[in-house]
Amino acid sequence: MKINGKKPGVGTDNIVKKVGEKDQVKQSNAGDASGAGDSVNISQRAMDLSRVKKMLESLPDVRGDMVVSLKSDIEQGSYSVDAGKVAEKMITKALRDSIYSRKPNKTNE
Repeated sequence: MKINGKKPGVGTDNIVKKVGEKDQVKQSNAGDASGAGDSVNISQRAMDLSRVKKMLESLPDVRGDMVVSLKSDIEQGSYSVDAGKVAEKMITKALRDSIYSRKPNKTNE
């Protein structure tokens, strides 16, 4: 059985040297800028978003008090669902989804 192709390691010396040279260039450039120091400017919006994200992360995933209250209402049979409100929300959501999911018609543009 004969297998064609290059032997492992043959012809890779140039690639290894080039990669090594690039690494040396990067290291020498990094040494030149060490005295200047780095600075980062964060916009007010980014800081606000970061603050809001931290606030949201601190909230619990499940509101235990609501779960206990709803569970006891269901067990006692006092929990009721307003079918009209549910239907209204379903229709509103369906309309909103259909409006926003429409793609512009290129012939009308």
